[in-house]
Amino acid sequence: MSEKPLMACGCAANARKMPENIPSCVIHECTEIAKTTPSIEGRTARCSCNAQKPSSLDLAFFEYRGDGSRHATELCKCGYTEAAHKLPHISSKCQQFQARGPHEFDSYYCGCRGWD
Repeated sequence: MSEKPLMACGCAANARKMPENIPSCVIHECTEIAKTTPSIEGRTARCSCNAQKPSSLDLAFFEYRGDGSRHATELCKCGYTEAAHKLPHISSKCQQFQARGPHEFDSYYCGCRGWD
């Protein structure tokens, strides 16, 4: 079992906020641990370079993108957030927010572009 909790943003904790020393996600500036952890058994995580591994909270920069995730509920099918649809240049391209829904793959970073 992973030492990294799943955060409310959907990411496995990838940092610790100091001085409190609490798990956090630096990508989404999230310090709230998810109230429930969805089952990731049988799911696959994909890096942007298309490398794949079985989903695991231990993968670098892992983000759950399945049913009920932030990715599924807060992003529109057009790729923008619900809040962005209130901006004139976005609303002219996409008339109405439609939640993207669960994604087939979770995401992670395999190190393909280096670590520095």
